[in-house]
Amino acid sequence: MLQGMPRRISDYPDGFAGWNLVSSFGSIISVAATWLFLYIVYKQLVEGKAVSRYYWLTSQFYTDTLQTLLNRSYDSIEWAINSPPKPHSFVSLPLQSMPFTAVKSLSFLSAAFFLTLTSTLFIGVENCDAPRPWGLYFQDSASPQMEALVELHDNIMFYLTIILFAVGWILTSIVVKFVFTKSAISNKYVSHGTLIELIWTVTPGLILIFIAFTSFKLLYLMDEVSDINMTLYIEGHQWYWSYQYPDFLDNDGEFIEYDSYLVPEADLEDGALRMLDVDERVIIPEITHVRFIVTSGDVIHSYACPALGIKADAYPGRLNQASALINREGTFYGQCSEICGILHSSMPISIESVSLEKFLLFLWEK
Repeated sequence: MLQGMPRRISDYPDGFAGWNLVSSFGSIISVAATWLFLYIVYKQLVEGKAVSRYYWLTSQFYTDTLQTLLNRSYDSIEWAINSPPKPHSFVSLPLQSMPFTAVKSLSFLSAAFFLTLTSTLFIGVENCDAPRPWGLYFQDSASPQMEALVELHDNIMFYLTIILFAVGWILTSIVVKFVFTKSAISNKYVSHGTLIELIWTVTPGLILIFIAFTSFKLLYLMDEVSDINMTLYIEGHQWYWSYQYPDFLDNDGEFIEYDSYLVPEADLEDGALRMLDVDERVIIPEITHVRFIVTSGDVIHSYACPALGIKADAYPGRLNQASALINREGTFYGQCSEICGILHSSMPISIESVSLEKFLLFLWEK
């Protein structure tokens, strides 16, 4: 027996026994499906045999009668051709278009889906400086860097939306127009085009380069900390935050500092936010460029405030920094964004931006 080594004891509650059984069956089904897939690939590519998509419905699966397989379950003559066929006069083939009623129905469904998606994403979005239930967008920005992040997100989403609908329209058109019941000929040798393959390979690369340039530019601008008006020292602990104002001294000649703890649910006042309000907020004057120096006293934490565009990891024994210029008054909330223990959710962040007069009054009271 190894001395000092902890032993793992199976102490799962009885409620997990059923789910463990379901997971075991799921794993067995996954393994069986993988072997079936590899078997089908082997049959088709190595032995050159056509394998039905529904082999369990084909009684003659283990026979070599190709025609039986085709008659039972095959939708095209793709695997019935052993060599490239003779050239066809595709110009003389009759054009097969979708009936007007089907086009009208498809257009109606597309419009209904688009309106539903739009209403779900945008209707009911209100101004907010704190997380809200079922929120689908960012909090209101309170710093120039957060405004830049939101603008970058919106610009990228604009192009991604165009790509989504364009690719969706192409795929839907292919599925509807080239279904096997309407297209008599499905030839695997007439499925390549150098120009179109070059376009759909180069275009995504150019889009990614465009996104990378704008993202890296903003990333380096946010990483640059200069022209600082004041500094706030932040130290993470399990499970609270410690703040220090190294630019200001109290009556004893010491730096102004205090700890910030989560307000228990039983002590919340009317209008306070559960799991977000603290007993001591960070007070910062508006229109002031503040540098946040972040570190940790025990484990890894992460200081994050979405409305200000701040997210800095706190490592023990190391200093990290971020900066923000809060351009309006308000109270902005965040949380520790790095799992740091059993009470990780009990490390909220509350930053209050006030006028310069109120900030000086806060310093005087400290």
